[in-house]
This record gives sequence, structure tokens and C-alpha cells, in this order.
Amino acid sequence: MFRRPSLRLITLLAFLCAAAGAGYGCKQSGPVPPTEVPDGMVWIAPNGESEGFFMDATETTVAEFRAFVEATNFVTEAEEFGWSGVFNRDSLNWLPVDSATWDQPLGPVPGPDSLVQNAAPAAAPANTPVTQVSMRDVQAYLKWAGKELPTEKEWMHAASQSGKYGDFPWGTEMVPDGKFPGNWWQGPFPFNDEVLDGFPGIAPVKSFPPAENGLYDISGNVWEWTASKAPDGTYIIKGGSFLCSTSYCTGFNLKQRQTTPADSGLNHLGFRGIIRPSK
Repeated sequence: MFRRPSLRLITLLAFLCAAAGAGYGCKQSGPVPPTEVPDGMVWIAPNGESEGFFMDATETTVAEFRAFVEATNFVTEAEEFGWSGVFNRDSLNWLPVDSATWDQPLGPVPGPDSLVQNAAPAAAPANTPVTQVSMRDVQAYLKWAGKELPTEKEWMHAASQSGKYGDFPWGTEMVPDGKFPGNWWQGPFPFNDEVLDGFPGIAPVKSFPPAENGLYDISGNVWEWTASKAPDGTYIIKGGSFLCSTSYCTGFNLKQRQTTPADSGLNHLGFRGIIRPSK
């Protein structure tokens, strides 16, 4: 079901696209026709600052990560630690929650005295982005899948529609035509989420329309790991999450970034992979 791509085919297609411009069914911007790309990916055309590459159309899902775990018996860092970070809507703070993992990102189903709000069912839906994964976990999955993490520069190239937009993947207005194009916190964070986008937490992938180049949820829903490091050695994450608001992190704006340690596992942090045909 989750087929790893053929690098030979990808390299050939990239060569043909470069040699023939828009010929051979290739486009210089936007997605390559589905018959010419790996399953679930889109072609990000090159520009003067970035070579072209294939990028996952969606954030890596729970179902995709489960296939990796079942195939390899991989154990995540959160599972080894026995806990992970969960944002608590009652205490309005991040808390260490025992047994919070990629398949139970808020922890087990809570009892009557639990501080975790709205945690049932415990199992993460298969079509939502996988979270509670550290950099080690992400790299292990991507190696198995034949992919890599994008650098911050590559991520920005893709999210900005090859430099077309500076603020949001869909243009200059945060909410064009009064319709929310992504999943983030509406209202004063962390006190009141008005849920105007329809999702009080993580949304299933493809819940909102794709950007012009075919990417879904590149802004909002969950933060995304990049391969780029900050000067202090932490990793840069991009895109914002369902916990970002106009009064808080505004991470859904392309100009924003945050950093996090390599061993971080949080219930609002995921990833997507890329394939560089030139490698």
C-alpha cells in the first residue's frame, strides 16, 4: 500500500523535464502529472536558488508511520522515554504525559481525574499527521521510505510556491474570501479557541484545499521538522500548527519559524519528506 518510489524512474523524469522544459508531460510549476511522480508526492520546480525535488503532498500520516513500524519493529524515543509532551487545554500548559506516543499522541484514554482534555479515543486516526516523533524517529522513517527531510530553504521554496508568495502559501490574505485555508487557533491563545476552521485539534490530511503546487496543509495543522539547524544546535521547524494564533506564534505565516531539540516529541509536530532527483 505504501510503495517506496523508484529513484531510477524519478531521476529519468527529472532529466527529461530539465531537458525539455514543459515537454514530456512535465510542468515547470505545480504538480507533475500523477503518472510521473511517486505515489503521494508533487514536483516542486527549480528556480535560481533551489533545484527541483519531489515533496510529499501531505504530512506523513499515522497510517504511513504504522506501516514503517510494523515492517521494522522500530521503537520511537517517546516509547523509550515512557512519556512525551502534550499541550493541556485545562492547565493551558505543556505537560509530560505518560505513554504519549505516535499512536496515542495524547496518552491513553483518560480516567475521570485526568488532566488531558478530549483525549478519547486514544488511538490517533490513521489519516491524521503522525506526531510525537523525534528527529531520530523521523530520519529512520525517511531512510526506510527512500526520502529525506527538506532544508528550511527547500521547505520555504515549496511553501511559497517557488517564491510567488511571502506570507501564506495561498497568497497575501490570511483568510481569503472569509474561508479558512488551514488549521490554526482562532481566538486569544490559549484561553479560547473559536474553532472557526472546524477543527479543535489536528485535522485529517487534505481537510483543506491544496496550494497551487499541490501541497496540502503546508501551513497550519502541525509544525514540520526541517533538516536545518539553528546556531544553538536545535532544529528549525516550519509551518505552524493548530495551536498557533494571531496573538501567539503566528507560525502559519511563512516568515515565522521556531526551533526544537532533536529529541523533542510533541503532539503538534510532524514532518513530510522529499526526494532530490539529482542525488
